[in-house]
Amino acid sequence: MDVDSVFRRAFHVISPVFLGYYLLPESLGGGITRTSVTLLVVGIAACIEIARIALGIRLFGMRPYEGQRVSAYFQGAVGLAVGLLLVPYSAIVVPVFLGMAWIDPFAALARKRTWPRVLVVGAYFGLFLGTEFVMNAVPSLTWQFVLALIATAAAMLVEGPKHPRVDDDLLMLLVPMALLWAVAVVFGPPGLL
Repeated sequence: MDVDSVFRRAFHVISPVFLGYYLLPESLGGGITRTSVTLLVVGIAACIEIARIALGIRLFGMRPYEGQRVSAYFQGAVGLAVGLLLVPYSAIVVPVFLGMAWIDPFAALARKRTWPRVLVVGAYFGLFLGTEFVMNAVPSLTWQFVLALIATAAAMLVEGPKHPRVDDDLLMLLVPMALLWAVAVVFGPPGLL
């Protein structure tokens, strides 16, 4: 495994540190909110991404085909920002983000070693369900199971296929979050509304 691949996988594994957002109080003092800090960080990342593309700079860990497109790093950051800023349920954002962060690199390893896809699907489902159970934001085990099924199906459909401009890091966040948010709005599972 090359150094770039190791770095990408390590970044995936440690990226849930950004979920510390939920541990911060909304007001950080001095008129600064956690939302404004999130927007500032995403804005800085966008500036770096624009400069990187304009100047043709390849950041450490990037795949060769990411040179003239928006990087997977930035697409993942945008997906998380959408979740943090627009999805009002940490019970949706946290397990979906963990699934992208931990299962996406596992899926790549499974493909490389030709392991059965069912291992990846089962790992995502188990991680999502386990996170829901530990968070206990959705107290109904039935709803936890249903949400895990929906998220797993959505994430596994978009994980892996190569799209010329859109990375699966973004899709593994936006597609499950959108479906789960729609389910929350339409059916109102206890704990989400």
